[in-house]
Amino acid sequence: MTLLPVLAALFVSPVAVALVYADAGRRDLSRRYRTAAAAAVGSASFGGFLVAAVYGSGLFSASHRLLGLPAVAVTPLDFLLSLLLFGLAGTALAVLGYGVASRLGPLAAS
Repeated sequence: MTLLPVLAALFVSPVAVALVYADAGRRDLSRRYRTAAAAAVGSASFGGFLVAAVYGSGLFSASHRLLGLPAVAVTPLDFLLSLLLFGLAGTALAVLGYGVASRLGPLAAS
């Protein structure tokens, strides 16, 4: 287990939470929904980085198999960047999920 993704999550997750909270406030959504959406995005973002840290080598080998890339010799930089990419992808999906749910979902502002 490497701690770099968890360290990156300490910087990326609060930014994602702040963006979601600010967007929900700008759109005059209720304080309860604003807090719940920001907490959900923050949890999903941090969870994505945590999964990348814990299951790093398994995720790396599975992604290389899916993409058809040979993973015979991997540099440490390539491995760490792929783990950060997994965490950032999880954060992006969480923010995208908030955007879709808040604009098209049942709690969308009228």
